[in-house]
Amino acid sequence: MFDSIHLTSLRHNEFIQFITNFLEIISGSDLEALKLKTQTNELSALLATMFVLYKPDKGSVITKTLQVDDARRDNAILGIQSLIDAYTFHFDAETKNAANVLAACLKKYGSGIGKQNYQGETATINSILEEWKRNEVYVAAINKLGLSDWVSELGSGNTQFNSDYMSRAKEDAESSEIKLVDLRKEITEAYRVLSNRVNAYATIGEVGTYTDMIKHSNSIIEKYNAVIVARAAKTVEEEIPTQE
Repeated sequence: MFDSIHLTSLRHNEFIQFITNFLEIISGSDLEALKLKTQTNELSALLATMFVLYKPDKGSVITKTLQVDDARRDNAILGIQSLIDAYTFHFDAETKNAANVLAACLKKYGSGIGKQNYQGETATINSILEEWKRNEVYVAAINKLGLSDWVSELGSGNTQFNSDYMSRAKEDAESSEIKLVDLRKEITEAYRVLSNRVNAYATIGEVGTYTDMIKHSNSIIEKYNAVIVARAAKTVEEEIPTQE
């Protein structure tokens, strides 16, 4: 009987290599005579598809773009806040009053706008811009302090961020990683079907080839299980705090 192996614990490259090794063992015999050809072909076809889809993660270009976009809008909101704060100390009463009006508005949204999560910051900036746009008092204050270009930059930066964020969401939805997870489930099931068939014929015991397949396969299963155990032990060790 085949030894058990936790295929879900294998990384993509390990999973591919294990199934490849397993197929090499099975395919070393006359599959037609052993009545294993159909099941082996099905597993081989699925593995070939995984080969095409699998690409080690090199990071998304859109992710890097989002970081640039986020920094752009963060700089804009911080610049606006800094200028407003400075103008609250202005010697001109009207200028100081305009700054206080905008400062009071921003205060409602908290001091850590740039520290919010992506979606939260996008929504907050949109709310601020909408409020400043529709309220004539805020429009006048912005004009008084000469902040129109800053406000325009904040709006453009936030719009650009949201556009790239939606592109990232679409990329994630179409990600090969999602397809790989589903494909691994199919491959695992095909592996179970094939290995169970070999087990069944080995139990009958009419041909020794099935038993040889199992013995050879178990030797590599042992090695892959050792990798899984070693990785799990390392993870536990890293999670245990050292005693001072």
